[in-house]
Amino acid sequence: MGGLAQLDLATKGGEARLRALLEDVVEYHKDRLALAVWYGKSANDADHKVLELFDTPGKYEMVRPQRFSLLWKTGSQGPPFVEIYAMSVEHFCERHRSDAASLSQFFQNFEVLYFNKVLLNGEVLQAFNLITEPSGLTKGWYISADEYAKANTLRNLLSSHDHLKPQLGFLKTEESSDFENCRGILHVEVNQRWLPLSQAGLRSYTFFNDWQDDRPGYLLFQGGSLYRLLKFEVRTVPEYAARVLERPRDDSYPEVYLRSVHIPEQPAA
Repeated sequence: MGGLAQLDLATKGGEARLRALLEDVVEYHKDRLALAVWYGKSANDADHKVLELFDTPGKYEMVRPQRFSLLWKTGSQGPPFVEIYAMSVEHFCERHRSDAASLSQFFQNFEVLYFNKVLLNGEVLQAFNLITEPSGLTKGWYISADEYAKANTLRNLLSSHDHLKPQLGFLKTEESSDFENCRGILHVEVNQRWLPLSQAGLRSYTFFNDWQDDRPGYLLFQGGSLYRLLKFEVRTVPEYAARVLERPRDDSYPEVYLRSVHIPEQPAA
């Protein structure tokens, strides 16, 4: 048993070293790189294969894959080697729709080494099972009480925020029959993935501190829904684990209670 354990550790260590060497190559190619996939993985092989998709205009494909030593930084020309197969996102998508079988090699025992979801579309994200947010997540921004008081209309609030990157995500867990009140799990984006906000993390955000200081603000969601923050409650709900991308160790989720706010879309005539 000890021999098997040592062999397993050696295999894992070898794979980790290979991954580090491959990630070093990917880092060197970062300009307009949208996705890098290590496919046909085998830590014991001397040759390794990587697919790189670039956000370049048009339908670009490298006819002959580029092959070189993974020890290129040391000046070595020996093994292990990497073979880079590159194409544009647009070309990959066209082939995926018209002849998916021709891309099958890229999905055999693969691992995503890098991705930039801003440069990818839903088709590629889904193809490589890159789930970056839970189903039903609504994204938006925090509006302080002072900012709300200065904005006379919903249009003003939206125009000052809809060009900004969303700060928060909200996964609804319960809603009243009149749709005026609801509660849900707050999320934040971490390494391109939307994950539930922890109880400890909650304390570092302005919206929570404002609420504790009796200055509750609002959440403005993409599309124009506006809600007032009512209260926060930490709940232990194991069933929520099936709805989020990563479950907390203790299955505790800080939930926020919201009430819908209706303000004019534009100033009265």
